[in-house]
Amino acid sequence: MTPVIRNDSIIPQPRGNRAAKAACFFILVCTFLLYLLGIVHFTRSQIAYAIGVHCAIAQSWHFMVGLCEFFEELAHIHTRYNGEYLKAFQASVGSRNIFFMIFTAIFCFILHKEEPLPVMMNVVLLFLCNFLCRCFGLQDPTPATISEISETKKLNVAQGLAWSYYVGYLKFVLPALNRLVKRFNEENNNLLRFPETLKLYLLMPLSCKIYNDLHEEDESITFFKEIPPLQLDRAGIKARVFKNNVYRLLDDEHRPYYCIAEYATPLASLYDMSNIASAGFSKQDRMEQAKLFYRTLKDILESALECHNTFRLVIYDDCPKGEDVPEHLLSHIILKHLKQQYSEEYDLEFRTLRSE
Repeated sequence: MTPVIRNDSIIPQPRGNRAAKAACFFILVCTFLLYLLGIVHFTRSQIAYAIGVHCAIAQSWHFMVGLCEFFEELAHIHTRYNGEYLKAFQASVGSRNIFFMIFTAIFCFILHKEEPLPVMMNVVLLFLCNFLCRCFGLQDPTPATISEISETKKLNVAQGLAWSYYVGYLKFVLPALNRLVKRFNEENNNLLRFPETLKLYLLMPLSCKIYNDLHEEDESITFFKEIPPLQLDRAGIKARVFKNNVYRLLDDEHRPYYCIAEYATPLASLYDMSNIASAGFSKQDRMEQAKLFYRTLKDILESALECHNTFRLVIYDDCPKGEDVPEHLLSHIILKHLKQQYSEEYDLEFRTLRSE
């Protein structure tokens, strides 16, 4: 039976809208509690005034936090905002928040003579109004906050590395791979003749530890031969050479398999960063960024038509918790991908024949 490769257990998916759904649920809970507390016995003006007050308080606090951020942004007014104070203010506070705060303040001023509600109702209304502001996006992080978090936590590392890897390397190598493999097969008795061997297998260990030779990580993998190099004039370098290697893998019964494989080299940068104190990059950050790197690169390559059917991303946990790394782990994982790729190609061909 062909093994199935599933990365769902290690690669986080993009976040959905469960938080918004939970906020809507709590709005219903607060509404029900208000009903139990007897809010129907008060006038509409009293209820509207109480809601307006709590919304104004919630947004005023959000505004004051943004105002504190604005004083920080003033120190970067020329380098980040080209000297435009209004742009810095909008990035720190947000125009929607200001308009809503002004509107609720005017509303409260009109109804300020209304009698206040009991304490418990005010407490529930406070939660209700905050949930409403959350649902309408009035308390979302400001652009300045998002920028600060991204810079402080080094959260942009993976996306930058993935795009750099694609634009500076994969964008050239993958489209030329089939042509180079054909030349290789002419000289090597059609060794890479199967569809699953016509792809570049990009290896991504979650530890980001990369070896100079795959044989150093797994003795069942040995270098076989280079495929013809790709030469391009690139970044001022005439006839820059891009090389890919064919490796031989042995299964448990010592049967040989062949594939084009290499590590995703940007992972080495993540590994080195985690070992440099000044980078402020922990091992946990490294693993999270490795997963984000995989997801970003996968999205980039799947949307690049010129790279279609030329790659296979192989992400694996080379340091399982509570146990040692199994012997010949990497060769087992690559062979599993080769077999699944073969199964997928066979199923696709079979479905195509049936449709014809």
